[in-house]
Amino acid sequence: MTFLKPVGSTIALVALAAPVMAQENWPTEPVHIVVPYSAGGNNDRVARTLSEPVSKELGQPVVVENRAGAGGTIATGEVAQADPDGYTIVMCEIGTMGINPHVYNNLTYDPVDDFDPVIQITSVPLILGVGPKLGVSTFEEFLELARDADPEIDYASSGQGSAQHLAFEYFKSQAGIEALHIPYNGASQARTALISGEVGAFIDGTLIPSIEDGEVTPLAVTSSERVESLPDVPTMQEKGIDVDFTAWHGFCAPDGTDPAVVDKLNTAVADALKQSDVQERFKALNIGIVGGTPEEFATFLQEENAKLGKLVEQSGAAER
Repeated sequence: MTFLKPVGSTIALVALAAPVMAQENWPTEPVHIVVPYSAGGNNDRVARTLSEPVSKELGQPVVVENRAGAGGTIATGEVAQADPDGYTIVMCEIGTMGINPHVYNNLTYDPVDDFDPVIQITSVPLILGVGPKLGVSTFEEFLELARDADPEIDYASSGQGSAQHLAFEYFKSQAGIEALHIPYNGASQARTALISGEVGAFIDGTLIPSIEDGEVTPLAVTSSERVESLPDVPTMQEKGIDVDFTAWHGFCAPDGTDPAVVDKLNTAVADALKQSDVQERFKALNIGIVGGTPEEFATFLQEENAKLGKLVEQSGAAER
């Protein structure tokens, strides 16, 4: 009978060791990054730029999945309910984690309690751009038209509660103008509508290629400093409009993910961000790199959530 004790003890030790071994061997299968928007926007571009280098760092395929709908809330809510094993993470960005909680009345997730932050990836200044519809080429002309237009001008966004939506509503409130919000299913569709003349204006961070191609005219940027790739385009603050607004992106895992797995993900992404080809591609897209620890990103998310809540209230962008 006495020999059963060591056997039982061994079984217990094996049971305790199994999760530790799993953590040490993680990942043993592909990692999925869920982008809660359609392809073509910065969320998609950031995820796809990082998928290959992160895959090499982890030694497993990294698969990007686009699941658009309801301003990113559907897919983000689905990831919140996913197994916290590290194999499904979400692009957690300004819209889904900072704005939507204050815009939508019935979210299926809590941006703080339902996720374990992995890493902040970017900080992105936004650009006010116009296409052929409005016939303006300067910020002053745009303001004059927006204040006098009858009927009112319209503007695109990638969806209700998106960063583009809040940025334009914030701009409207600060500039004393009116404009009709036309939400699209993602930044790519919104940008196409701008270029074709379907809508008049768009504030976004993905306009650089369209500006370089002569399809979009940049009027101002929302950041406190000018954008390096657009040195002649003024900030809104320079033009007397008190707007300082930047978008951001990061990765989050479902709440309860093992800290060791979160750390492995953080290290893999951080190392990928140091690669010169990644940095060059982000620079070409007007995307600033941040990085940092999971703890730093967690603090940032809480601070942004509080700040953006005030902006939503001020701008009137909340659901009624």
